[in-house]
Amino acid sequence: MSLTGAGTRVGTSTGADRGVRARNWVPRFLPPAAAVAVMTALGLWGLVRQNSMGNDEVATRYAALLSLGQLKHLLSNVDAVHGTYYLFMHVWVVLGSSPAMLRVPSLIAMAAGAAMIAITGTRLTGSGWAGLFAGLIMAMTPSISYYAQTARSYALVLAGVVAATLVLMRVLRAEASGQDGRRLRWWWVLYGALIIVSSYLNEMALLILAAHAVTVLAARYGRRVFEHFLVTAVVSAVLVIPLALLSIRERAAVGWIPRPGIHDVGILFHDYFGGTTLVSVIIFVFAVAALLPPRGWQWRRWREGIRKGAAADDTHAAWWERSGVSLPSVALPLLVLPAGLLMAESVVLHPLYVDRYVLYGEAGAALLAGAGCYRVGQWLVHEAGPRLGSVTARRALLVVPGVVACVCALVLNLGTQHKIRVPQRSQFDFGSSSAYVGAHALPGDGVLFVNSFYRKARLGYPSDFRDTTDFAMAKSPQQVGTFNGTDKALPAVESLMLSYRRIWVVGNVPSAGLASVQMRGESQLLIQDFRLAAKQQYRNVAVTLWVRQ
Repeated sequence: MSLTGAGTRVGTSTGADRGVRARNWVPRFLPPAAAVAVMTALGLWGLVRQNSMGNDEVATRYAALLSLGQLKHLLSNVDAVHGTYYLFMHVWVVLGSSPAMLRVPSLIAMAAGAAMIAITGTRLTGSGWAGLFAGLIMAMTPSISYYAQTARSYALVLAGVVAATLVLMRVLRAEASGQDGRRLRWWWVLYGALIIVSSYLNEMALLILAAHAVTVLAARYGRRVFEHFLVTAVVSAVLVIPLALLSIRERAAVGWIPRPGIHDVGILFHDYFGGTTLVSVIIFVFAVAALLPPRGWQWRRWREGIRKGAAADDTHAAWWERSGVSLPSVALPLLVLPAGLLMAESVVLHPLYVDRYVLYGEAGAALLAGAGCYRVGQWLVHEAGPRLGSVTARRALLVVPGVVACVCALVLNLGTQHKIRVPQRSQFDFGSSSAYVGAHALPGDGVLFVNSFYRKARLGYPSDFRDTTDFAMAKSPQQVGTFNGTDKALPAVESLMLSYRRIWVVGNVPSAGLASVQMRGESQLLIQDFRLAAKQQYRNVAVTLWVRQ
């Protein structure tokens, strides 16, 4: 079987012709179908994750279960930039609000993204093999699996960006062929709508416009085409201004983000190319192969052609010399520019860079790696083909590099794939810590969250705290429109503490060295008048039980 991506027009309906038609459909539908199957299988593996949720997923569940009025109150104080996603999840939780059910939209979006990557690779190279390898490499990347199992917007943003890229390719082809103006306008409207929706899910999706601008310029379709793109991009960006203004007003919510450094570049490299160093290097090498000039390309010919003003000869021209949309001109800007621009901004101005905000750049890595695998296979066939006796042997040699890359991406990443599916992978393991309290708490116990940030454990797992009283809370999160609520003053909390025989402390271990006066005062009373009866440490969450002496 050959995944050439080429179709044959059939004008009759004989059995033989129907067989030809069926075979021609294989290269069109097998790559996206295979990518969806692998992505779905990896996404379902460990989806429940012991019902454990991290900080962001707790926020998603809590916001999704609020009434519309309560959600509006929350977004007026915090997380307005996630408002579109929370609104979508508010509708979704009608189907269920378990951690696994909350993650299903991300899994669906990531499967769709993998399918669209396979389609993009096929259309840009004319090879179903290149599309197949690109889709599989993306599906097998651990960072993609992780966010396919995370109840946040990043998988949806990736799918939206890849869909916008596909539409941009379609509209550029239409522009180049002189298609009807009205139909063109609708394609540009669809492109702009996808950019807007993706940006309202996460405003960092707007950075894709920089990558797409390079793609349009590299295509060299003329000033008119670039003006159409520019108008669409500007209108889309203007329509996202309300979200940008909200994010500026709530910029304190991202005050925790540090300035990026070399370490962050290394993390991003693994996000894009693989969970282990060996796999990352292998996939990166294949990606570089997709960018190399063709055989016979010479710097001297290129320089002389420019010097003499000679017309370009596409026979041995590199992709950057040719007009039209190519896989490198689509994938390389997607890989480099969004992350690069966000990192540069975060170094020079206010730190905003977080690797998951530009997760969609992995699509560029997958496209390049898939095309590189196919290209290396072509080189092997060219070198060894004359010595191979059969067409079948040459076809087998053609796919060897892609098979090797996919096997490495699957097998050598298994350890990383397992690690991302354990509760300890979350920055804060609220699930395990809450389950411990729920299993050992007695009716009438008090619970003290040190500090109020850790009240998210109760928001995410209210049933585990049914036997406890949050006596330090002055106003609930619903009342103040935040995730933490507010605490009572220290004297009032200390007075209430003495009325409880058993107090569960969730968050920090009580200590005289804690940062705030409130936490130090609570700690001093616990150490003085209570004894430590139990202690459990989870991922950045400690649970201690204190019994009155």
